[in-house]
Amino acid sequence: MNNAFFNMKKTLLLSLVFALFSGSLLAQNNTGTPYSMYGIGLLQDNYGPYTAMGGVSAAMRDATNINFLNPASYTALDSNRFYIQFGITGEFVNISTHQERTNYRVAQNASLNMALRLYKNLYSSFGFNQRSDIGYDLHYYKLINGSENEYYNQQVSGSGGLNDFYIGLAYKFGKFSVGLNTSLVFGNLEKRLSLVPVVMDSYYISTQNKISVHDVIFNLGLQYMFTLSSKSNLTLGASMNFGSKLGGKRTFRAYKINSSTSGQQTLDNELLSRGYITYPFRIVGGFSYDYKDKWNLAGDYTYQRMSQYEEFGENQEFQDYHKGSLGVSLLPARYGRYWWQRNKYILGTYAVRSQIRLNHTNINTYALTLGTQIPVYIPNRELLLGIAFDFGVRGTEANGLIRENFGKIRINIAFKEGWFMKRKID
Repeated sequence: MNNAFFNMKKTLLLSLVFALFSGSLLAQNNTGTPYSMYGIGLLQDNYGPYTAMGGVSAAMRDATNINFLNPASYTALDSNRFYIQFGITGEFVNISTHQERTNYRVAQNASLNMALRLYKNLYSSFGFNQRSDIGYDLHYYKLINGSENEYYNQQVSGSGGLNDFYIGLAYKFGKFSVGLNTSLVFGNLEKRLSLVPVVMDSYYISTQNKISVHDVIFNLGLQYMFTLSSKSNLTLGASMNFGSKLGGKRTFRAYKINSSTSGQQTLDNELLSRGYITYPFRIVGGFSYDYKDKWNLAGDYTYQRMSQYEEFGENQEFQDYHKGSLGVSLLPARYGRYWWQRNKYILGTYAVRSQIRLNHTNINTYALTLGTQIPVYIPNRELLLGIAFDFGVRGTEANGLIRENFGKIRINIAFKEGWFMKRKID
């Protein structure tokens, strides 16, 4: 019996994938990208305080932004200030196939981070981030095999994703910094499928697969700064996790439902089966070059061994994930007379070969980024308003697949207040 239902699950999953990339797309609700249906959802390719620079993070360190993607960077923060940082991203996407087009809008991810110095060269940060996102709701008409004019309606949908609450520590040894984030990862991954024949007094199949995840991930960060001259320096950095098995609970339900009477028969009902999601090894390495405190050039390379990704003992047949990022920023004059001199102007780009490969075709992402950071000075306080834009393409129309032209906007607000400043007494 269990083998039969396991085969049914696999068949339904294959049917879902086939329908997505070879069927006729009727509608996509304003929930997210269809590519988020795989694994833990769409990985956040570009987020954090440096999104306008292509999402670089490995070697980025300054006294303004909390770079939570590399905990070693915490040691660059002002030792006399307490930091609060908030970011949110919205996305507009145009989806196209060889047959149809549609649009959707979605608030993609958010983060809330805080940081401060604990003691001498010891710094800390803690906060909340969204790690991945699932959001899609698709409807199709498909011709029934062997029939000339009989169709069925297929609906595939999903929601959820993974979040993490982290606590990080960093310590500075001269020009070398090391940091560690400990993240509590949690969230629900829910995927649903309905197959409905367009015939009265017929039956249809409805399935629901839900995974709840609660576990811990460790992220190690390293940075080293080289002084090249009195006007320039170079920072090399890396952050990595060594792979984790995320404990979870899965429920799977399958029903046969009469379309006219709504009467249902349970085909499978697996409750609270325990297992693991294998979150594979991931590393980000990069450089950051600063000149005269005005120019900054930075680049990153990200690799994750997604070919080893598994859900409850089942390999998902992913390929390894690769991402390259490059960005540049200009700050004309930090204490300039005019407001435009004090703003930072940013440009970047990134390219991703995702873990998804369909119909012998890679699902890649290419994007251009730009933005600015605007300082607002208040006595004993400082507010930094960051605005970043992404313009790019994800996927392709080739081989019956889906192309997504997207535009993103991220608002990042960084606030720092002097907690330990000594007051002058007249």
